[in-house]
Amino acid sequence: MKISFKSSMRRLMGDRRGNVLMIMGFATIPMVFATGMAIDYSGAARLRTKLNAVADAAALAAVTTPMMSQTREAGALAAYTMFTSQASNIKGLEYTVTSPVITSTATVASYDYGAFKIVITQTNSTGINRTAVVSYKARSQNSFAGVLGMATLPISGSSTTNAKVAPNIDFYVLLDTSGSMAFPATSGGITQLRSLTGGCAFACHSTNDATARSKNGSYTDYYGVALSYGIPLRVDEARKAVQSMMAQATQTSANNNADYQAAMYTFAAADPRAPNSFKMLASLTDNLQYVSDRAAQAQTSLYYNNGCPTKGFCNNDADTGSSDAFVKMNALMRLPGNGTNVLGDRPQGIMFVITDGMRDEQRASGVPEIAFDTSWCAAVKAKGIRVAILYTEYLKMSMDGDAWSQANVVPYLSQVEPALQNCSSDGLYYKVTTDDDISTALNRLFSQAVSTARITQ
Repeated sequence: MKISFKSSMRRLMGDRRGNVLMIMGFATIPMVFATGMAIDYSGAARLRTKLNAVADAAALAAVTTPMMSQTREAGALAAYTMFTSQASNIKGLEYTVTSPVITSTATVASYDYGAFKIVITQTNSTGINRTAVVSYKARSQNSFAGVLGMATLPISGSSTTNAKVAPNIDFYVLLDTSGSMAFPATSGGITQLRSLTGGCAFACHSTNDATARSKNGSYTDYYGVALSYGIPLRVDEARKAVQSMMAQATQTSANNNADYQAAMYTFAAADPRAPNSFKMLASLTDNLQYVSDRAAQAQTSLYYNNGCPTKGFCNNDADTGSSDAFVKMNALMRLPGNGTNVLGDRPQGIMFVITDGMRDEQRASGVPEIAFDTSWCAAVKAKGIRVAILYTEYLKMSMDGDAWSQANVVPYLSQVEPALQNCSSDGLYYKVTTDDDISTALNRLFSQAVSTARITQ
């Protein structure tokens, strides 16, 4: 019996017994595709997770404590070595590295190895501030390459790490020990000393001039009177402040893991024939306790009599040779560096000056020069050394009852502070007056100087 084609097709179309198999057959293709895609994409995700961890390790390698004392180039190479050594052990990963393409500015250096790139930024911020940004580009091998039509899937990622290191610093302390620094540090002390000396507010240290009764009843100079009654003088409080600063420097050095050294100097008269001319109490040393001990030896000017430091030498009472002191300091202070631990680098330098700002060195016209000669400050700063100044305010009231000072000094007192402000480096000027704590002020100035210490590339 013949069956027509038309009849056969009609019967086939009406037969429902093979529908499930046909549906399954048609569904198999997208299911295989979806399964392969899921497996390969999840594999790529796992590789990306592993590479992100490798990138983290590479970024950290550029900012480890030992590496922070190395160059940016060394840091980049350490990161590259870390990345490639670990990535090479990851199966199913493809990437291509090339010779680095390097671009560099004063603060940013980029090292592009193709699949691996690191950008290191070393900015002018507190201490050594280094940021390493690692990025990578790779491909994950597909298990279902034939199904997906792709042999690999692209993966990428990045990691950023930052580290800071405080710089090594040399501190040079210059203390004004001229006669005018022998002024009471408190209002109560000023009143008491005047009552004991018949009106003089300066604790003049002079062997053959006016005397007054000390606390035990014996006659001595005004400095001895002040000491016997325990009247705090600026020069003595400044000496204690330096000792306090050395203690703070010791602690800060340990906290910052930085190397600090210090030196201690005093100045009064410019002429070396004067007993209290420029002196070095402690040369540059990392023994900060020794500097503190030597600071305790700082003394105010001892004169034979008014206008004469010794019996055989008179200088018209020119007792504050600030220009001479700056010239000598500039010659003694070594050329500073960036303060890193890189071989050949040197510590940064900061010069601390504690003074009442009254310049009295030559008296060519018979009167004090009053304001500091800031050209000598500029010479120190031009050397790369920052200047921090603690100004113990020279008060008009200190010259009450002194007709000569009222005529020759008081009218020009307004010149003192602007000169000191100009002499100091940015942000490193602090002023104290009667009843202020000099130790607290100097420690604040020290903290400011340390916190603004900068690395320059």
